This record gives sequence, C-alpha cells and structure tokens, in this order.
Amino acid sequence: MLQVLLVDDEPFILQGLAMLIDWEKEGFTLAGTAANGLEAIAFLEKTQVDLIIADIKMPAMTGIELLEKIRTEHISDAYFIILSGYSDFGFAQRAIELGVTRYLTKPTKRRELLGVLEEI
Repeated sequence: MLQVLLVDDEPFILQGLAMLIDWEKEGFTLAGTAANGLEAIAFLEKTQVDLIIADIKMPAMTGIELLEKIRTEHISDAYFIILSGYSDFGFAQRAIELGVTRYLTKPTKRRELLGVLEEI
C-alpha cells in the first residue's frame, strides 16, 4: 500500500480528507497528518511516504514552500497534490515549476480526487 501524508492547518479539512476516500480500498494507507509545512517536514524526516496532499495557504510554511523544500533538499520524491481555495494562476504556475503532481481547487470533489489517486 502507498503511504499518504495529509497537510492542512484546518482540522476539519484533514478530517474531511481522511473520510472522503476509502483509502485502503484505493490502495493507500494514511501514514499521518500535519497542521503545516514545518510539521510535515518533521514527519518526513522520520517517515517515508508515497503521496503528500497539502493545502497551499498555511501558517509557518505554505504548501508551495513545503513542495520547494522537499524537492530542493531531496527530502522526498513522493507524489505531491496541492489543494487550494485559490484559483490564482501564479500559485499553479509555481507549483508546476516545482513538479507538483496535481493542483486541485477546494472544495475538492471525491470523484476528482479518486481520478488522481487512480493515476498515481
């Protein structure tokens, strides 16, 4: 099973993502959650994951900053999905430059996320 890390500063979003998908049925295990990019980095230093799903706007370290740090410091080569409440092209463009797997806008639909998981 592929290991997943969920990163969002809003607890109800983390809970919603955990419940939105039958992760095990789709071949994934929820390895953990983090409330911001700094927590995610600390988690990744101890645990290897295959997929990171992160919010774009978080305190301490944004999803884009998290992706950049992970890629430039070779912390993880996991697939990376950005969730954003913003349809700002600049955010999407920067995420693409950093090698994001997919950029999804909130609210994320179950069908849309399942499609991305199937691709992974």
